[in-house]
Amino acid sequence: MTDETTDVLIVGGSMVGLAQALFLAEQGIRPILVERHSEVSAHPRAQVANRRTMEIMRALGLEEAIRARETPHAQYGEILQVDSLVGSELGWFEGLFRNDPDDVAVTGSTLIGQDRLEPILLERARELGAEIRFSTELVSHEQDAEGVTAVLRNLKDGSQHAVRAQYVVAADGSRAQIRKELGIGAHGQGVFGRQMSVIFRANLDPYVAGRKFFLCFVNNPAIKGVLGRAGSSESHRWVLAPSLMPEESHEEYSTDECVALVRAAVGVPDLAVEVESSTSWEIAASVADRFRSGRVLLAGDCAHVMPPTGGFGGNMGVQDAHNLAWKLALVLRGQAGPELLESYETERVPIAEFTVEQGIIRYLQRNGLDQDRASHHQPETTVLFGHLYRSNAVLAEPGPDSLAPVEDPALPSGRPGTRAPHLMLCPEGQVVALHDLMRGGFWLLAGPDGGAWKRAADIVRIDTGLPLSFHLVGSAESSKTVEKFTTQYGIGASGAALIRPDGFIAWRTAILPDDAVEVLTSVFDRLLSRTHD
Repeated sequence: MTDETTDVLIVGGSMVGLAQALFLAEQGIRPILVERHSEVSAHPRAQVANRRTMEIMRALGLEEAIRARETPHAQYGEILQVDSLVGSELGWFEGLFRNDPDDVAVTGSTLIGQDRLEPILLERARELGAEIRFSTELVSHEQDAEGVTAVLRNLKDGSQHAVRAQYVVAADGSRAQIRKELGIGAHGQGVFGRQMSVIFRANLDPYVAGRKFFLCFVNNPAIKGVLGRAGSSESHRWVLAPSLMPEESHEEYSTDECVALVRAAVGVPDLAVEVESSTSWEIAASVADRFRSGRVLLAGDCAHVMPPTGGFGGNMGVQDAHNLAWKLALVLRGQAGPELLESYETERVPIAEFTVEQGIIRYLQRNGLDQDRASHHQPETTVLFGHLYRSNAVLAEPGPDSLAPVEDPALPSGRPGTRAPHLMLCPEGQVVALHDLMRGGFWLLAGPDGGAWKRAADIVRIDTGLPLSFHLVGSAESSKTVEKFTTQYGIGASGAALIRPDGFIAWRTAILPDDAVEVLTSVFDRLLSRTHD
């Protein structure tokens, strides 16, 4: 017997779990999310919403809210290196996360801690109908051919009840309870070290002395760590992230010892300090051997863990959730076969392995340890936008394939499996970025001589009920935009490209076939593992 049912149960209510709830709710799926903590994190942890994450959030109308909540002094971007805040300056360097719009993307990243981002995701997910339950933990789960039965415990009163879900998304972090219970191992370099986070209040203005920085790296015999604001200048709220040994935990540090660390970082032995809280986490690098076990799918740190350098980890998890949401929605609505979900693991595992390696390279370089891997360093733009998927949700083209997981997004090929190159289009007479249109449906873009594709798209949409929109590039765009479209997407004037709900190219054709309706119907049947009785 079960007490309630849901399409999707999400386990874990941090940045990734909340993003998964939001993306599913945007698709009309009303998930239940459970999180054992009583509220969202008070600690910044992930410090940046990168350009790809902001591109996704922008399409959902959240860019303005996120930028309004960015971390104090984020607009400066610079990073200061010192032996202590009042001691010698060891240097300044420009932060990596102040990227302006360019030919690759219409928006840039923003510096925002999870403590500021998660409430935005939480509020919007709830507005769209997601059920978010804090102080609730997963006790057990058992799956069969038809679904998953999960037992949940309310940590406030100890009561338990059962939930029947069609699918479970495990976003329960690097501790990976569900992954371990499923017997899914992980591969990679393992643990490098441990990081602690101490939230405290102290008036550091006299020691900042007017310097404008986003983060301050501190290195002296008593502490090696990072100092940054956790609130407005008036609140005097800061966060200190000291490096620990792998075997250490924040629980071993008393309040007095945390105060001592803060004083060592500032360089003032008698500084008045009020410690609010502390936590810690592993700095590690690993990727789960599988991202799926039946009806349970892994996302975020449950699926991959990487060093914080580069700011890739939490953002990768958000993009896992984005990749998965539209696929789950189509399967749950009966518009795609369950085989579509196979593409989640097939697509995301190689990208996770690639991105973890890039995080390791950056971590070693920052610590002066990198020797052999320097030649494998890829630009941030490639790490974020260069993904190349190969799966049953992409109609691959014949010809040689290097099997590289990425390509240079500044030189896009337009081949199926790549992120659709950035375009400024004019649907309905208004200029809009292509990726601003990625709100949960497919888009068929045709060249200026491909007007017949509109009838095909209309018929397929009516016959299948799929969310499919059409735009003839050239109906309102300049000749320069048309040339960019046909060149970067690798199609002719009568050709077309089909863009998935996550902004990746699913299929393209250089010409208009004799029967566009038949071709487009066949494309969707193959992409979505659709069968006809």
